Amino acid sequence: MTAQPAKERVLSASYWQLVRAAGKLFEERDYHQTSVRDIADAVGMTSGSFFYHFATKEDVLVAVLEHGMIDGLEVARKRMEGVEGSRNRLHALIHGHLEALHSQNTYAHKVWLRDWQQVSPAKRPALERLSRSYRDIWRAVVDEARREGLIASDTEFFRRMAVGALNWTVHWVRAPGKRQVKELADQFTQAFLNEPGAHPK
Repeated sequence: MTAQPAKERVLSASYWQLVRAAGKLFEERDYHQTSVRDIADAVGMTSGSFFYHFATKEDVLVAVLEHGMIDGLEVARKRMEGVEGSRNRLHALIHGHLEALHSQNTYAHKVWLRDWQQVSPAKRPALERLSRSYRDIWRAVVDEARREGLIASDTEFFRRMAVGALNWTVHWVRAPGKRQVKELADQFTQAFLNEPGAHPK
């Protein structure tokens, strides 16, 4: 059975149920340990219903990653909207990154960090474009901070260090509330910029 092309179908509630179920199973078990039957069973569907929406298990992995990245971009851009000053913009970007990472879509970001390499080269272009868009946002903000003297290190090194440190919070922060996410953003910003008082409150 061949899945309908995305342009020829409406993304129904069933589609989103499968994306969420697949993402959570990939997070819990990993991609290779999850079968199409597992995903269909998780939402009470038949395998035939799964293949109405997705031609392969890899296609639902791509959907999980794509929608997670789109959500992350939207959160970051919204958090930075109207924010002026390089220090404030960096803080807003850090806040947005943490907010997306620990949102209801946290499973998608965790799967991205672990299973991105499972996507075949032929199906990577759309994901690579989204990833590049997000990198460009970081580069613009970090370059601005460097020009204003807030950062002395190589900007690409700083970006990789900052994003890596923020992503690692999925291993030591569990379901933080809005206040904790804000406090984490404050502390990370102070630490990254080596500001006085960069310590937990």
